[in-house]
Amino acid sequence: MPKFKLTETDSYWWPVKVRVPDPENAGKIIEQELEILFEPEDQDTALNAQEEYASLMTPRERIEHERDQLLRVCKNWRGLDGDLPFSEAAFRQALTKSWFRIGVYSAYGQSLNGEAARLGN
Repeated sequence: MPKFKLTETDSYWWPVKVRVPDPENAGKIIEQELEILFEPEDQDTALNAQEEYASLMTPRERIEHERDQLLRVCKNWRGLDGDLPFSEAAFRQALTKSWFRIGVYSAYGQSLNGEAARLGN
């Protein structure tokens, strides 16, 4: 087993499953996948973000805060149909889709819990 390696900044590619409504078949879901390069925040930064979020008053402020936080930890993507380059504008546009946002949140949380990505789920 390799020894633990302490680094100043960690980044890693992680699979993201996005469950999209099937436009051709009512009530069906299409599961799509891409990979995102995550660079997680340290615990203090994450706690500061949670405290800031708790102080926000409107749903719009909270949504923007969530998008900003995801943008801070998501650094790149690959495996998109059409190879759309990663940019802040493209990522923010993708985050307006609930299924994309849910998939990214789920994958990021899974990556932080120390378990390998679930295959086939």
